[in-house]
Amino acid sequence: MTFACPSNLYESVNQSSKECRESSNIQLDQAGIDRFLTELTQESWDKHSVANGMSFPLRFETLEQEVNILSLIDILNTGHGFRKELHEDSDRGAFETIVFGIMSFHISSSPTNAEALAKITGWEVGEHFGITMQKDAPSELAHVTLSKPSIASKLAGQIQGVLNETGSILKKEKFETLGAFVIDAAKKANGSGEAFSRILINTFPAFQDATVIDSKNVYVFKKALLLASSLERRFAATESIFKFTDIQNSPIFADNVIPTMMVYLGILGLPETLKHTMQEGEATSVEESYRLRAAAIDGCREIVEVANKGRDGKKVGSVDFGAKGMLAVDLDVYLWRVAKEPRYRKVPRFACKDTIFF
Repeated sequence: MTFACPSNLYESVNQSSKECRESSNIQLDQAGIDRFLTELTQESWDKHSVANGMSFPLRFETLEQEVNILSLIDILNTGHGFRKELHEDSDRGAFETIVFGIMSFHISSSPTNAEALAKITGWEVGEHFGITMQKDAPSELAHVTLSKPSIASKLAGQIQGVLNETGSILKKEKFETLGAFVIDAAKKANGSGEAFSRILINTFPAFQDATVIDSKNVYVFKKALLLASSLERRFAATESIFKFTDIQNSPIFADNVIPTMMVYLGILGLPETLKHTMQEGEATSVEESYRLRAAAIDGCREIVEVANKGRDGKKVGSVDFGAKGMLAVDLDVYLWRVAKEPRYRKVPRFACKDTIFF
């Protein structure tokens, strides 16, 4: 069955997320929002709300080559559920593992065209991304160990699946690389990040980040929205096709970090049925993760609205967000980067290993 992305993408993400949060009985604490905005400082906002658009100190021969690398990192931006295993193996987190793998392809001049992606094996993924595929485990026989698939090998399989599928689709669509497809999509989008994201979502299952909960569609589309924002930040000043004029209306890119931070900061209040998700070592189901991510999208929408409109005609907080006001995409970057500070590093984050979407 062909996936059909809603034409009013941004509105659909915001509205479906609000409905999902409400049906999940996740509370949006207005006092928590006011406290967050009141305690927010100009120095902290200016420092953490600016992203570099995934700019790397590497040499690229063409625009397509760089866009291809950035797009591969984005479509593979997953693996948060394997954070513990990845740190134990290589001292890299999920995102760092994905970047390491794609950089390995580039630095070693390994092909990342459609044909190569369609044929890549799990073992090749393990080698490039530094994922330990096998672990020695004790057997019933004395002094004998058995080699068994590691927990992280499941992530390698997920990465392989996305790359194989993406390569096959690119071949079918007659594009040599994902970068070539993305550039073509940007041209067709005619300055709209929403239209650009919609093209990606309608073409590649790895971007079709949506589900049905309580008989209603829930749209998140983290990776498609993130790629539009990243390319706009990286290239808008030099490449007109990536000057997406509607990015300021984009929802956030909901993963596991943003909801965790919003619960910790007292902005989101979880019902008893979801409180276990924020406890160390507790597994989170796919459905539960969608409920949490949807709540974060709606919560950030509300924060942005209060920051820009105030309450009863009065501004909440003292931060100057500039002529455009606070944008959801900047709030996303802020919360994600602040979460990397030492004081928040040890806050337990919810984790789900059964997804390729975040």
